[in-house]
Amino acid sequence: MQILRAIAKGQTTKRIAQGIGLAVPSVESHLQNLFRKLSATNRGEAVSTALKLGLITLADL
Repeated sequence: MQILRAIAKGQTTKRIAQGIGLAVPSVESHLQNLFRKLSATNRGEAVSTALKLGLITLADL
């Protein structure tokens, strides 16, 4: 959920990695898993779907 909230705020992959102490490839892997689970092809779709499903709220943006 931390990565999902970060992409909702518009953070880059590199910034997310630095913020949570992971390597960039690890964050990329997590993003791909999020996209797959949310049936999304990009960050915007992932955030939109997460909002619709109640996984994140407007307060997370």
